[in-house]
Amino acid sequence: MTLTPQTDDELARRPFDELVADLQRIVQALEAGSVGLEESIGLYREGLRLHAACERRLREAELTITELGRRGPDAAAATSDESDAAASAAGEAR
Repeated sequence: MTLTPQTDDELARRPFDELVADLQRIVQALEAGSVGLEESIGLYREGLRLHAACERRLREAELTITELGRRGPDAAAATSDESDAAASAAGEAR
């Protein structure tokens, strides 16, 4: 099993579910013991990076949910509009 290493920016742009699926594939390959030592080390490294990307995404989501809970239901619509605008601006900047 070989995954192409990705930059932190590339990982940040990928959907959370894809990151988790790749991490699960790495864990399965390592547990099966079907790869050599060097490849195992590479997979382990990539798994650590995927895990860190997932953790960052979960922390961000938790902060967003906490903030929405503090602001109340009216803030949810405003925050959604702000997120859409920020995402559009980020997409244009790339």
